[in-house]
Amino acid sequence: MSSIKFDIPEDHRIAFQKYYKQKVAPKCAPFEAKREGVNQRRRENAKFTTPIYYIGITIILGAFAGLLGVQFMLVPMDYFVPLMIVAFLPAPVIALAVIASGKESNELYNAAFEKLYPISLKYFGDDFALTREPKVDFSPFLELGLLPKTDKQYAQNCLKGTYNKVPFQFYEVDAYNTKANDNGSVQREIIFNGVLLVCNIPKRFNSTTLLVTDKGSLKNRLEGFKTKLSRVKLEDVRFERRFEVYSSDQVEARYLLNPLMMENLLALSRELNAEVEACFYQKQLLIKIPTKHHFFINQLDLDRPIDFKRNIEQMFTELGYTFSIIDTLKLDKHTGL
Repeated sequence: MSSIKFDIPEDHRIAFQKYYKQKVAPKCAPFEAKREGVNQRRRENAKFTTPIYYIGITIILGAFAGLLGVQFMLVPMDYFVPLMIVAFLPAPVIALAVIASGKESNELYNAAFEKLYPISLKYFGDDFALTREPKVDFSPFLELGLLPKTDKQYAQNCLKGTYNKVPFQFYEVDAYNTKANDNGSVQREIIFNGVLLVCNIPKRFNSTTLLVTDKGSLKNRLEGFKTKLSRVKLEDVRFERRFEVYSSDQVEARYLLNPLMMENLLALSRELNAEVEACFYQKQLLIKIPTKHHFFINQLDLDRPIDFKRNIEQMFTELGYTFSIIDTLKLDKHTGL
């Protein structure tokens, strides 16, 4: 297993191969030893659960066909209530069968992911860690206008670490409004899906400088913060076309947004093909990136050996997303910050 070849950036292949052999492969072995037994029991369970599933589906489809017959008066109305009962009665049985057939498998690959992912992540540094459903104070993002004000903001994941001497926190975030329907159910209206990236910079800014997408108007975007910031005019026409800049200090804003930083922000926007927005705030650069990609998903498949290959390759891809932002903006170099 330790001789497995990973599709990862070439400059990491030799070093990570050694790390994998020493740190990850030995931890994969106990899970791999359990896998075949779990699969065997899953196959045995399937002999009972699969027929239950298909019989239940057949009964439900037959009952709904009967209900259509009642609607078009091909079946007597007296059959309506029995058909309704038959249509919905098998559903809990099917659900229990599906849950029972996959319960042990799910427990194994979830346990494997929770054990193996942190070990793999430590290859990049001891301070790298992934937290599921972290508690996040969204108030700075809301006050700065980087997140729309909604009924609920929710962070699915938080990845933190240090890359090229730049500490960062990577949040995968949903922001949505809720609306009660007439039937009493609650409907979510997703307002934002994406990433909030917080890069810590060893300099405290005296002002707040905000970059938002140029949409012609900031109405309802800066809300309470808009009266505290004034528009900053910059000489780069391409940058002005892409961003609207607001700051509490015109001089520092121009210092921060020197020609190199403006070029880097334009390059980042092109590279990600997204409406990137950012804010220089206290000792941090806050970046908002809309994306529908879901990060840090468990890629384990119990029909394949538990070598963690697919998860590791995905980890390099997703961390590369963050690293490329720091590289593109050259936050580890002196860029006037």
